[in-house]
Amino acid sequence: MTHTITNEICPALCEYEQPGCSGARARACVQIVGSVRMATGEEIMKAVQEAEDRAARNVWLHAWHDPVAGLKAYTPCVRFADLSGDGDSKLIVANSDKKLKIYTGTTLLSESIMLDAPVAICTFYPDAKTKPRVPSVGVAAGPFVFIYRNLRPWYKFSLPTREPSQQESHAWASLHGSKCTIAEAKKMLSDARDAGTQLSSTSQELLAIDEPAAAAQFIEEQRDKPLTAPTVATCMEVIKKDLEEDDAVSMLVVGCENGQILILDTAGSSILKQWQLPSAPTHMAITGTKDVEFRIVVACRDGKVHTIKGDGLAGNVIELESLPCGLVRLEKAIVVGCMSNTVHGFSLRGKKMYSIYLPAPIVNMELLELKRTRSAKALMVAMSTGEIRLYVEKSLLATLRVGEPVTACRFGCYGREEGCLAILGSSGGLTIKILQRSCKFDSKAAVNGPPPEQDVPLCIPKKTKLYVEQTQRERDQATEMHRIFQRDLCKLRLSTARAYVKMITDGQGPLSYSSGAALRLTAQVQGLGPRFKIKLSLQNTGSKHVQDLSVVVNYNALIYKVKGGVFTVPVLVPGVAHRVDAELDCIDENGASDTVRVYVCSIKSRVPVLTATVNMPASQILLGNGAMG
Repeated sequence: MTHTITNEICPALCEYEQPGCSGARARACVQIVGSVRMATGEEIMKAVQEAEDRAARNVWLHAWHDPVAGLKAYTPCVRFADLSGDGDSKLIVANSDKKLKIYTGTTLLSESIMLDAPVAICTFYPDAKTKPRVPSVGVAAGPFVFIYRNLRPWYKFSLPTREPSQQESHAWASLHGSKCTIAEAKKMLSDARDAGTQLSSTSQELLAIDEPAAAAQFIEEQRDKPLTAPTVATCMEVIKKDLEEDDAVSMLVVGCENGQILILDTAGSSILKQWQLPSAPTHMAITGTKDVEFRIVVACRDGKVHTIKGDGLAGNVIELESLPCGLVRLEKAIVVGCMSNTVHGFSLRGKKMYSIYLPAPIVNMELLELKRTRSAKALMVAMSTGEIRLYVEKSLLATLRVGEPVTACRFGCYGREEGCLAILGSSGGLTIKILQRSCKFDSKAAVNGPPPEQDVPLCIPKKTKLYVEQTQRERDQATEMHRIFQRDLCKLRLSTARAYVKMITDGQGPLSYSSGAALRLTAQVQGLGPRFKIKLSLQNTGSKHVQDLSVVVNYNALIYKVKGGVFTVPVLVPGVAHRVDAELDCIDENGASDTVRVYVCSIKSRVPVLTATVNMPASQILLGNGAMG
């Protein structure tokens, strides 16, 4: 039974129409009253519940958007930090154009020039005595880590070089001592590389040289130079020294291309610990403190995830089904995003717990962590479609559509607000979102199971008498109807083929072909008038060259005037297009238009080899003062 929506009949609606009503319930109430006049109490309650669910999934508030920021950076190059020690956090972006930009609020605070393209940036506190607590900024770029204090260059740390292997050293020693030929030395270096030995850049460059003379000259240039294998930084993070506070003393952890993981001292000037991995690290996630207990989870380029403890590498190694593109460490899980559009959750011992399958490739993964107002952790996954999803464990909590592919996203404290999300788009724009304080990080509030649209019944029309008769006729005459369809389809294909042959043979159009001489002529008109330019492109589509050709432009002399209507064409090489530009002026006072024919003639025939017709547009009229009409 349906009723008119009034306060007397629907007490639930009366509750939402109270003066203190606000939020999702009030919006649902207004929507129901404005669109529905006859409804049951159950339908009203269902609509209000759906409105509340939609509001709960929309957990982001829009704060600021700058479409012309011109920021080209990735997630490791974006950080939040309190650079002044006054509790007002700033946004730090290491741009790909070697500029370090600092944002505060909605303005660009400062901009510094860097010496090399950045790979990752981190902020760390070198000591606990300085007041106010101002962090240093570490920028990993190439084989160096540049350290800034008070946004000024302070120190440059050079990553250690790797000693070459015995096979590589023996090969170069034999070359310099003339104990083997260049081919034999290349064979030794190639065998060492195939066996898994990492070669230096000098050996790799030698293997890339094919000419013996150039190889001999390169070996002579390297005779007095030491054989070293420099490395570059691939990723960088921060580990706390002894406390978990935000402004506690911390140190940089750098991953290198040669597979090394380095922990620098608090000043960033020396190495405290280092480990060797079988492959180059790409992503790192660190928990704990160095002096007490810590874990460094590292995703490598060979598709394996290693765990480093205080006493060295752990024995459990996670082998992924595809290469990693993101890594996040939650409370008791290691979450890895793979290039197969999948997010896998593993336990600390390497056992797979769950998998999330996404509809688009993963471009960024970020940890959402709240510490001040409440304790909560969640996973953010940005996809190439511009959609950012928020997951609590394996349950979808909220979605955010940016409108363009996301190149970087970073969650943290910006200004005085704790839950801020900085998003960099592919166009270089900067967007700031704020997490609603009423957001509940509960798996029960997440979207589980099938989508709600699955329970909505389809609007299927009733079967009429005409529909029943039509279906019966299709069953009885199915064979005949199929034959008629096939016959009409063949007629359509034949008509299309005839029209295409007519177009390419009689020259009725700006594109014409010649099957005898294997030529192709294309004509385009540029300009609004009274001066036009006809751009002609003549191409030899055959296998032999063609010569002794000329292009003639035929036009109405009462309407147009052409400068040089005959053009000589040089030898046409197969596959190379020859361009001819014919300048044409409209001399008619009213700006009339007509067709212009282009002929390609040869001295071997009286009939034109190729013809094309160009339909000229109406010309603009010159007014008395010389302006266009």
